[in-house]
Amino acid sequence: MNREAPNSITAAERLEQKRISVSGSLDRKHRSSLGQFFTPNAVADYMASLLVFPPDQPVALLDPGAGIGSLTLAAAQKAEKSAFVRFNATCYEVEPEFQTELTETLRHIPNVVSTVIQRDFIEDAVRLHFAGNAPEYSHVILNPPYKKINTGSVHRLLMRKLGVETSNLYTCFLGCSIVLCGAGAQVVAIIPRSFMNGPYFKPFRHWLLDRVALTHIHIFDSRSKAFADDSVLQENVILRMVVGASQGTVEVTASTDHQFNDVRHQHCAFSEVVTPGDSDLFIHVPSLGSASSEGLPGFTLRELGMDVCTGPVVDFRLREHIRLNAEPDAMPLLYASHFAGGRFEWPREGRKPNSIVRNAKTEKWLMPNGCYVILRRFSSKEEKRRVVAYLYDGTKLPGEVVGFENHLNVLHKDGSGLSPPIARGLMAYLNSQAVDDYFRTFSGHTQVNATDLRRLRYPSIRDLENLGAELAQVGPRGVANTD
Repeated sequence: MNREAPNSITAAERLEQKRISVSGSLDRKHRSSLGQFFTPNAVADYMASLLVFPPDQPVALLDPGAGIGSLTLAAAQKAEKSAFVRFNATCYEVEPEFQTELTETLRHIPNVVSTVIQRDFIEDAVRLHFAGNAPEYSHVILNPPYKKINTGSVHRLLMRKLGVETSNLYTCFLGCSIVLCGAGAQVVAIIPRSFMNGPYFKPFRHWLLDRVALTHIHIFDSRSKAFADDSVLQENVILRMVVGASQGTVEVTASTDHQFNDVRHQHCAFSEVVTPGDSDLFIHVPSLGSASSEGLPGFTLRELGMDVCTGPVVDFRLREHIRLNAEPDAMPLLYASHFAGGRFEWPREGRKPNSIVRNAKTEKWLMPNGCYVILRRFSSKEEKRRVVAYLYDGTKLPGEVVGFENHLNVLHKDGSGLSPPIARGLMAYLNSQAVDDYFRTFSGHTQVNATDLRRLRYPSIRDLENLGAELAQVGPRGVANTD
């Protein structure tokens, strides 16, 4: 049972100090093995602000992976401000180091009757679901652990029993929370943005959007701020969902950081968030106040007779055939470091190799030398541009073939080079501000994946050729050259 509490502000401040203390005392490897990071007080308060507590309805709150209780405390304070709503809270926490602090936090919340469950949340949720004893929670607030799980893990197998195919603990926690909810339940979660697009989370997106209405998305301008104390460079979003509800408009908000001092708001049609007819169900986050949220016109690469692939050369698998320097009997091998600062430089001094031996074991990983458009696969959210395209004209490099390392995207035609005017036009288009703005709403992470580039719309072949011809006349501004 809960006992009389000190002032709620004091309780929140005490908990924030304890969060920083406990987090700082944990071994970094231990924290990594847990995959769990405590929720800062300001983030917890914002998440709780998205919950609605009707004064005349019973409240059953679930906090899976409760840590030291920051989210439950924030929810209780929001409920108290609403109409002094009393409710029951169920908090799961398996880590012994956190359970004492969690129990102490809950003991001082006056309007909550709490239960701490020291069992694996995923295992218990699946058990309750199939036993027909799902609690039908009315509210969920969660900051789940982030950790990849392999195909044969216990948690992966348990999720398959629920019809969920997923590869990370955070989606397991979210899925299990939803199956324990009653109709109309509100779910607020802070989770990585990575599930919102890409092929790996496609089954989970289908499963999720079949069961909830997405009502609110909050994004942070800086990916390093939400869990700054733990040095987490994860691009997070805060989502609000309603279980079993009909999908309506979505409120999209953004703030510079986790202090929420400059929150911007925009209401968007769901069609702006998930494109109608999209079999992948990619979840976009429209740019606030930007026309880019309306999408880009044109054609897909495949409609234009082109395609994109990741660089075929995975260097650690071909290590014995790779050479640090440019050697007469080897072909050029290109890394992201060869494309930097608006220029192409090969060979380049540094730690990265410059060539690969052409033989029976490497032949299938090499591409015909020619004209290609190259993009780095990885970028930082803090970089000014997410999409940076380079023109690679291999006619001035030695050899009939070239190796592109796996951290590059390569735009090509039937596995070979493009015509120079089209390649120049593609490069100019991809480097436009409109594409970069749209890509930030279109992509759910800081990677530029081949899948994302295939879904983008491009100008017609004639328009690309005209754009390339104009670029050739004005000079190669921003173009990686091979001189």
